[in-house]
Amino acid sequence: MSKIAFNGFLFSQRQTGTMRYTREILTELDKIAAEGEFCLVAPVYAEHVPELKNIEIIRFGKTKGSLWEQLDFPRFLRKTGLEQFNFNNTFPIFKPGMLIIYDIAYKLHPEFGTSLHGKISNIYHRVVFSIAAKKKFPIVTDSFFSKYQLIDFYHINPGRITVIGSAWQHFNKFGTDRSILDKYDLEPGRYYFTLASLSIMKNTKWVLEVAKRYPGKTFVLTGGKAPVDNEDYATLPNVIYTGYITDEQIKTLMQNCKAFIYPSIYDGFGLPPLEALSQGAKVICSNAACLPEVYRGTVHYIDPYDTDVDLDELLSQPVEPPETVLDKYSWEKSARQLYALLKTS
Repeated sequence: MSKIAFNGFLFSQRQTGTMRYTREILTELDKIAAEGEFCLVAPVYAEHVPELKNIEIIRFGKTKGSLWEQLDFPRFLRKTGLEQFNFNNTFPIFKPGMLIIYDIAYKLHPEFGTSLHGKISNIYHRVVFSIAAKKKFPIVTDSFFSKYQLIDFYHINPGRITVIGSAWQHFNKFGTDRSILDKYDLEPGRYYFTLASLSIMKNTKWVLEVAKRYPGKTFVLTGGKAPVDNEDYATLPNVIYTGYITDEQIKTLMQNCKAFIYPSIYDGFGLPPLEALSQGAKVICSNAACLPEVYRGTVHYIDPYDTDVDLDELLSQPVEPPETVLDKYSWEKSARQLYALLKTS
């Protein structure tokens, strides 16, 4: 197997679920790979590059923003003759190669990106996915739901697509920080917790509508700013907006919440409920997209378009033990799947 260069552009950005997936798989892959099999290529200015032993870290190129991926990374590939694998849903348009496509929301739900940046991103990703569909290199995705959508909407040969799921063991590395409970005067077991952006896709509006119906219950939202464009939501007295907080604080909120709520309309995998299950939280989850595939009978399902729900009655319904799902997913297993794929490509 010739050396493969991993596209490390996303390590120059703010941490997201995509970066988490990439970091954890590379960390596990580093344990099983031989020295010299892989390298990780990142911009000179990237601040979040993981520490690796057997996977060589190469700093290359100073071009800022997405242009690094379109100019510097392909220049490195041409210079070295290496194959590539791209973790961030994209690749160099004029030098495409293996990639992971987490979902095709850009094609199916253009309404999720209404800003100018969102509209440009929609067009760009649809171009990338269309190019990928016409090539022969392997494609990775993170659920069978996403695999079948790639087959249905881009007519990709199923044999080209490998499903490699996300996992939760990174939470074992974090401690806890109960200062977040003190800061907002939160009593264990007396609040509902949601970790998501305020985008249309993540459907945080569902939580806010339910909060309006239950003024005596407390709802904590982490991961985005208060929706100040909607005065009704911004002034709800029983909704706490924490903004971005640490992993330790997130873990603490998950361990102590009455339930973790994830009302997403569309996801390729949906990692936060898995993290919450790993911390013993009850989970209220949307029944949309990939989520029933991933979480099976371990969570309490809701219709993401219907806020007429009795939370106490919902949580009283029996569910399967979280181990049903937790035992299925691990970063080590995912890394071994990727290693086997790259070894035969």
